[in-house]
Amino acid sequence: MEESLFDRLGGASAVLSIVQKMYSRVLQDPELAPFFEHTDLDRLGKMQFEFMASALGGPVSYSGAELQAIHAGRGIKPTHFARFVGHLADAMEEHGASKSDIDEMLGQMAMYRDRIVGSANVDG
Repeated sequence: MEESLFDRLGGASAVLSIVQKMYSRVLQDPELAPFFEHTDLDRLGKMQFEFMASALGGPVSYSGAELQAIHAGRGIKPTHFARFVGHLADAMEEHGASKSDIDEMLGQMAMYRDRIVGSANVDG
């Protein structure tokens, strides 16, 4: 059986580190930081770790709210999603992930894009 992206990245501690590096970048990004002004960052980090670990094939279940429900009405546009995922890719690269693993992660995240930014057919 092929090793999951979760395992190739180094398991739970590595994914947690990547999530922390990503949020460090996101919170310094003037276009993204305002989305997190009134957010419990500890809870967000836990939920993001669970989501990422699950999305990357790890043995972790995501226990957070449905993605569309928690992102609806927040004004998140495709450009914001792209910036966020770009910070994730940079954090993975900083962690030492291979280009192919980063590309696989980008493909995984793309599957969730419409639920986060809203459907392309809906004015937001």
